[in-house]
Amino acid sequence: MSPRRLKMSDVLYGDILKQIDSGQFAADQRLPSEKEFCEKFGVSRPIVREALERLRAEGLIRSRQGAGSFVAGPALAVPPVEAEQVASLPAKIHSITDIQKFYEYRVSFEGEVAFVAAKNRQPGDIKRIGGLLQDIETSNGTEVPGIEEDLAYHGAIAQATHNEFFIATWNASQVHIRFLIELARSLSTLKSPNHSEVVRSSHVPIFECIRDGDAEGARRWMQEHIIRSRERVFHGKWI
Repeated sequence: MSPRRLKMSDVLYGDILKQIDSGQFAADQRLPSEKEFCEKFGVSRPIVREALERLRAEGLIRSRQGAGSFVAGPALAVPPVEAEQVASLPAKIHSITDIQKFYEYRVSFEGEVAFVAAKNRQPGDIKRIGGLLQDIETSNGTEVPGIEEDLAYHGAIAQATHNEFFIATWNASQVHIRFLIELARSLSTLKSPNHSEVVRSSHVPIFECIRDGDAEGARRWMQEHIIRSRERVFHGKWI
């Protein structure tokens, strides 16, 4: 049986748990309200409620009528997520803050990668990226919808820069990018019946701009593509 997919509520659960374990939230201390957690971490209220319910079920926090949630005691070094999940997490992405920072990095970095790819691409690059776009489309009906194809598509765009520094940086980021793609896709399949079309429609204009040598457009559409992914993960917005 494969491990359960990590959810945003699991990541928030880990964040709160670490703060309890480190003493930032002391025993019998009142936790922030659901609204305050939403504002602090930039997530929806259902995600906060699910994380708090898990902490409550494990006896780590307790509710007081009309007063909110309080820390029941130290977490005793319980890991932030299940043991089988820890090994699969990319290094240094263990919190919602990490996810937010890496999305910020992706918007900037991959936008520039697309810009340079549109300027430097060769006929072979166009053929390869176009083929991977078709792979994404045909893979969307599978159990794991296009994660490998999506990763390969972005990697091919980095290769199309023909700049070893962009390529090396993308390769170094690949494990983190995979994590975000898996997270976004797991939420997508749960929240939207038309996630396949959303995924495809956000990839097509990037390819078209790179094919046509439109560097500004490639940058803009790549940044929009990643921003859309971030909005789906944090706010469930299918824009």
